[in-house]
Amino acid sequence: MDFTLHPIKREIELKGFHSIYYFEFGKEFSHPPEKHGFWEMVYVDSGEINAVTDGLGRKLRQGQVIFHRPWEVHAHVSNLIDPNNMLVVSFTANSPAMEFFDKRIFTLGKTEKTLLSLFVKEARVALGAIPDDYHDKRALDFSSAPRGSFQLLECYLTEFLLVLLRGGDEASSTVLRSEKTRALGQSSITELIIAYLEENVASDLTLSDICSRFFIGKTQLCKLFDDHVGTSPMEYFSNLKITEAKKLLRREDLSVSRIADMLSYSSIHNFSRAFKKNVGISPSDYRKKIWEKF
Repeated sequence: MDFTLHPIKREIELKGFHSIYYFEFGKEFSHPPEKHGFWEMVYVDSGEINAVTDGLGRKLRQGQVIFHRPWEVHAHVSNLIDPNNMLVVSFTANSPAMEFFDKRIFTLGKTEKTLLSLFVKEARVALGAIPDDYHDKRALDFSSAPRGSFQLLECYLTEFLLVLLRGGDEASSTVLRSEKTRALGQSSITELIIAYLEENVASDLTLSDICSRFFIGKTQLCKLFDDHVGTSPMEYFSNLKITEAKKLLRREDLSVSRIADMLSYSSIHNFSRAFKKNVGISPSDYRKKIWEKF
């Protein structure tokens, strides 16, 4: 009796791996925007990061994964609060089914986390140790890998992708295409920038500094602040400085000149002018007015 052979339909077929990293980053890590002709998967094992794609911030929490399609400009920024661990895997897969992963963030369940755990364990077997230096761009070396190890890696990641493709038993996905979700992403990066400005209120930050830190254009940055804050980034930063100056002026041990230096004003004249424009009176008059209340 003859049985007809049914060829396996490979909905997702990996051609190979370009890199496998497991990073342990501090709270202030960031890297310049990059793009490449293959897929990149980023899984947040602990902490939180902001994935920036074409200027749009997408917050990823522990247990979430995002995919960057080939030639997509992207960067990753720590949230300035928490250190984070990230698994980053880049690979080539030309299957049409991969379009499903474009613009999606997945929150993983037990099945998906188990498959990633198996992948990481096998990667350590195959490579000896998983690279952990962002600047290490050497090709993966499988020359000492045990028999079948490379193929097991392909199997684990393919199964992981297929489980996500089918919806998984616990995984949930978010399509980042709707205006509502896009607004949430923009709000997220705005909050991150505000936290950065607050933390660096004593610095002499420029608009270019902020754009470089968050890999965003000046026009888009100004639009984000106009939409979500109602003012420009530099006006917001200036207001933060004046608020801090008011706190310092209530101290008796600091001169007006010293406060101007502490807040990185180029001169006491510029400080006084900025303060009076915002508050309506000079720093000295403000201090006198406050002290008269006691």
